[in-house]
Amino acid sequence: RIYRVPGQGKPERCAQAAGPPSVVNEPAGFQGRFSKRGLQCKALPSPTVASQRSQAWEFPSKINVSNMDHPLACFWSPLWLLLLLDLPPQGVHGFFPNFWSRAMAVAWGSVTHQDMTEDAILNVTLRLFMELPHPKGERIKEEDFKDRTLLADDIFAAFYGPEVSAKRFRGAIAQVANANAAMDFLNTTRDDPVLHFDSELIHSANAWLLQARKEVLQAVRSEEYSVARVRLGQLLHSLQDFYSHSNWVELGRRQIHPDLAQPGREIKSIATAGTWTCSDCADWTCEGNLLKGLAAKGHLTTGYYGSHPEKPTGKCSHGGRFDDSRHKEPRGGINKDSSSLYFSPHHYLHSEAVALAREASTHFLEKLRQEIGNKQFMRLLDVGPATGLSFVVDTTGSMGEEINAAKVQAWEIIRQRHGTLQEPEFYLLVPFHDPEFGPVHKTSDPTEFQRILNTISPLGGGDEPEMCLSALQLALQNSPPYSEIFVFTDASAKDAYLQNSVEALIQERRCKVTFLITEDPSKTRVKREMLAPDRFNLYVSLAYSSGGQIIFTDNENIRQVAEIIGESTISTVTLFRHQKGSIFSLPGSRRRTKRQATEQNVHRFWIDSLVNKVVMTLQGAILSFDIVDPEGHVTLAKKQSIGGIYRVFLPSPVLAGEWTLMLWSKGHYSVHIQGQSTFDFLYYFAVPVDGPHPGLFMMESRPTEGLPTYLVVMATGLNQSKLQAVNLEGRAGSLGTLRLREGAGGTNLFVAELPQELLAHSNFSVVLQAVDGEGRKVERAASQVATTVGSLLELSRDTPVFPGKSAAITWKLTNPGSAKHYSLKVSSAPQCPVHVSSARVQLGINQTATGQISLTVPDTAAPGSVITITLQASLLHPPGDPNFAHIQLLVMPPPQAQKTSPPFCNVTLVDGFCAPPPPPCHTQHWRATWQIWDEAGVRSVQEEGGTAVPHQADGPAELLYYTSDCCSQKATLEVTNLLGEKYWCQEAVAPAVSRKVTTPTDVLKKVAAAAVTVTTTSWWRVWTVSMVTHWLRL
Repeated sequence: RIYRVPGQGKPERCAQAAGPPSVVNEPAGFQGRFSKRGLQCKALPSPTVASQRSQAWEFPSKINVSNMDHPLACFWSPLWLLLLLDLPPQGVHGFFPNFWSRAMAVAWGSVTHQDMTEDAILNVTLRLFMELPHPKGERIKEEDFKDRTLLADDIFAAFYGPEVSAKRFRGAIAQVANANAAMDFLNTTRDDPVLHFDSELIHSANAWLLQARKEVLQAVRSEEYSVARVRLGQLLHSLQDFYSHSNWVELGRRQIHPDLAQPGREIKSIATAGTWTCSDCADWTCEGNLLKGLAAKGHLTTGYYGSHPEKPTGKCSHGGRFDDSRHKEPRGGINKDSSSLYFSPHHYLHSEAVALAREASTHFLEKLRQEIGNKQFMRLLDVGPATGLSFVVDTTGSMGEEINAAKVQAWEIIRQRHGTLQEPEFYLLVPFHDPEFGPVHKTSDPTEFQRILNTISPLGGGDEPEMCLSALQLALQNSPPYSEIFVFTDASAKDAYLQNSVEALIQERRCKVTFLITEDPSKTRVKREMLAPDRFNLYVSLAYSSGGQIIFTDNENIRQVAEIIGESTISTVTLFRHQKGSIFSLPGSRRRTKRQATEQNVHRFWIDSLVNKVVMTLQGAILSFDIVDPEGHVTLAKKQSIGGIYRVFLPSPVLAGEWTLMLWSKGHYSVHIQGQSTFDFLYYFAVPVDGPHPGLFMMESRPTEGLPTYLVVMATGLNQSKLQAVNLEGRAGSLGTLRLREGAGGTNLFVAELPQELLAHSNFSVVLQAVDGEGRKVERAASQVATTVGSLLELSRDTPVFPGKSAAITWKLTNPGSAKHYSLKVSSAPQCPVHVSSARVQLGINQTATGQISLTVPDTAAPGSVITITLQASLLHPPGDPNFAHIQLLVMPPPQAQKTSPPFCNVTLVDGFCAPPPPPCHTQHWRATWQIWDEAGVRSVQEEGGTAVPHQADGPAELLYYTSDCCSQKATLEVTNLLGEKYWCQEAVAPAVSRKVTTPTDVLKKVAAAAVTVTTTSWWRVWTVSMVTHWLRL
């Protein structure tokens, strides 16, 4: 990555419908063998879905799990090259998805979607920092970054200083880049030619870009930044594919397309259906195979991939080893996806396509920044050091002091941080009691949040328990990743059944949850002796698994204890934690506990040279304690006692090395030690995907037992430190240490393969091991505990949702292990009419089920609001923990009545005839052709009975082809556009006598002019021309 100073020359080139689920056999656990056809895969038989055994499994389109010792071992041997030459084709191909693709495809010089996306974000962010007032009065200079590899940590440090962590910024970039790469992996997107600018569907692809742009803007203006980042990544993927899949580069263009993704502009000069575009090419490299007539007229074309849609005569193929359309003349292809001739016939133009795709991505982001403003652009990409402030507050009658403590802390944080770099980016409050919880109050305005806080007051109280987890679930669904949520309550959870769902959300969003629980025997709703002593164990478990704390206090001390909220920053790292038992009695508590002898406990923990501002929190039955530094001296640290809770503040600078905590206790206690450091890490789990889109597919869910899984680590604040390994720790100790391999030079991305035997453990923590510049040990533990699940559950949707309209979400459940029986349950927040197509699913080994979730969006749903759909797959047999999948749906404003010209679909040709009886009807045939004009772009066409009808690009329009025997003499087709709107085509009727009926060419030209000259032709003229066309046909 080379930074290009704005305005200067380019740098040197760098080295289905609702019903029973569809069940198919998946590759997980297949029996593999090498043969003449490459790697042949035989799915293991299923005792539960015997009728599906004969289904063919297509290698590249599914997650690949082999019985090789190392899933990628073959990539480093000549056998992998043989596989490249003889693997079966499947899927649409684009620029390689991410950093791991180069290794899997042995194409080291290729630039990936991830590379281009990260480059564009970092370049625009750097330009932003150059324009903004520097926090320290300095100024970032262009020459400081010219011809340098741009890294998020470096530009963050240049603007905010080296003490500010870029962790959230790195996380936002990763979310955009992974959403981009997922377009090549997800079932609903990888094979769609519209999303990849394939099959000459240029008009529809640009319409999709414009709609995606609207969704990004709507999400940003509604402050739904996580939703906006996902859509932005998807949009950039399609935008980048245009320059690789079209002939724009071959036309000699060295500037980005001026009309692409630009509202109010039309892409012109698209090759029509009858225009031949390519000559035959039998070689891997196809230089000069585009016909010269295209360049002379400046016509745009893109290659066809596979057989959906079928490549017409004379058209170009996408090309590459995995494209089976390349065998149909004209052979060859035109894609520039990689520098490898095996994947890209126009590999020699890969660098030129990359340069334009990168420039187009940067240009789009710059225009987006100008439209939404710097402040919202920074929040979109988390370009700031501050986090949000999230409260979940019990509002029952006994919570007066706790509510006041939350208010005081919020007001104090607002006062102290206003106008500083640490000013919260958002404020969130979710109240609860019994039986109600919510609503979610979320704002970025501190004055508005103060007003909301002032409306919260304790209500008339009932007995325990309360709806705490329901409120916490809402907070998690509405908080961005890496948030810390503070829960104030004095009651146990009535909705404990939500524990698994809440834990799944915590792991998915990487959020910390800290509970502040008041234990004041004199001011509770019921006598504590009547309640179970372990009723808070659920909170203890959630706090531990999220990396947060649980602090037991009382009404007298809650205000002092709540000061820990002000200590939370994005730079906070956990250094050590230990918990003995889960019941922490307070002085004065009437709870009966067994008398225990005094015990001495010794805990050793490591503080490295990159940490400062270390704070220790100790609570429970602790009589006394000493802290010994690495040199053997008892530390005279600042200590604070708050009603049985001890807070210890180690003096700065903190001596690096092994520290010792010696404490004497008479029962249960907990220790939590944290500090501030910019050296930290983010991580996610991924599975390797082969075929035309090789790479690592990031799993939004938890790691799945039975799938080959990789741990991807992104280090922040690395500086002179060097990563070495990750240690995976279970409750009983280390499960194993894994060596890290750098995935992409200079980007601080590292990869480790997870052994299958480790995935058999249900819970583990990720601990990063490194050394600093002087070779001393450095360790960082991930805040959240990772939980392994036995199946992979996914949700997806490819069209927007609108108020008052129905919507369908596709679900997919993959079972890589032994036979399982599931129950499925769906819910939405806020509550909407929603149901899943199947309540029960039974899967054998290596099988996958798919189905749909039907949703009706309320008429009252506000544009910009988000509906969160949660699907729960519970194991009925064998018993086990449930699995969860979540998807956020952005409600868009209702589409306007089509736009500047209405869509229409008219018959342009009817051929053949159906003679009256006696000839058998199946011996006679007829065919019809329709032409569609739809500004929104066409998604699909089907007959009245549901059978799909092929459609082909025809410049800015599309053609439909229908053939039938005379047993059916009428054809009624339904079109679904990219907005999900449906409409009927003009009905075609088989001729009774032999004739060929066509629409006159001059009328078609008038129709075309009516559709594309939208600024001068009103919709009724288009309708009039259509009627004339129909009359002439009659």
